[in-house]
Formats: sequence, C-alpha cells, structure tokens
Amino acid sequence: MARTKHFATRTGSGNRTDANASSSQAAGPTTTPTTRGSEGGDNTQQTNPTTSRRRGPRRARQAMPRGSQKKPYRFKPGTVALREIRHFQKQTNLLIPAASFIRQVRSITHALAPPQINRWTAEALVALQEAAEDYLVGLFSDSMLCAIHARRVTLMRKDFELARRLGGKGRPW
Repeated sequence: MARTKHFATRTGSGNRTDANASSSQAAGPTTTPTTRGSEGGDNTQQTNPTTSRRRGPRRARQAMPRGSQKKPYRFKPGTVALREIRHFQKQTNLLIPAASFIRQVRSITHALAPPQINRWTAEALVALQEAAEDYLVGLFSDSMLCAIHARRVTLMRKDFELARRLGGKGRPW
C-alpha cells in the first residue's frame, strides 16, 4: 500500500534509481515530505518544494482549451508603420538587394545595348543602384504628396502618374 502512494507522489521527478528506492523502503514509508536539514543522511528522500508547485500550473495549462490562450499584443494601426519609417530613414544602406538589381541590369543591358557591351564594373553598378533608389524614393514621396492633396492616405496609380507628369520624370506625355 505504501509503495503505490510513494510512486503516485513521485512520478514526475525521475531522478531516483532502484537502489535509492529500495533503501528508502527499508527505512519505512513516509507520508510527509522531509524538509531540508531534517536528516543529514539521505538526500534523495527529500523533495524539492518547487517541483510540487510546478505541477499545478502545468496541469491547468493542459486542461485549458487552445482557443483561450493569451493573445500576443497588437499595436494600433499605423504605429508599426511609423516605427519602420523612422528605422529606414536612419539607415544609409541600400534597400534593393544587390544580386537581384545586378541581374536586372544585366538583362536590360543584354536586351537594349549592343552585343559588345556586356560587362559592368562594381563601382558603376553601385552608382546605378544608388541613383535608382534615389529616384524611387523621390517618386514615392511626390506620389504621397499627391495622394494627401486628394485627401487620401492610400497611394494609387494615378498618384504616381501625376507625380511623374508634374516632376518631368519618366516618359513625356
């Protein structure tokens, strides 16, 4: 009888061996857990008070349905966008990945340039990428001003067309 009670209270610990179990049974069954410093001889008999506290919440978490778990914190709409704007305005590195930009430059060169021109220096590619990103950032800012002027916060195609037309950028109309 004492053996079943003993194992029912100790199933989760897993740090006892058979030799320790037989020596504790020879000493006699105990129903109350021993505290630290009560007996100096057998340290394996003592229970850690934190293990018994951990079992309660673990069972409660398993009993809770999955839908009632705590939801992650959501910021208000626009907060993350403003944080990203500040983050990218502080950065000085290029925004377009270099490999894909170089791939596009080579495909355009192959399609439009004479066959003799097929090599680019690294400095020329970096300069071209900086100029392209500067143009795109300016176009986006002008387009955003056009959208705000129309009392909108959403960029549309007509905003880009108007910004290009007013700024004299791109193909002429």
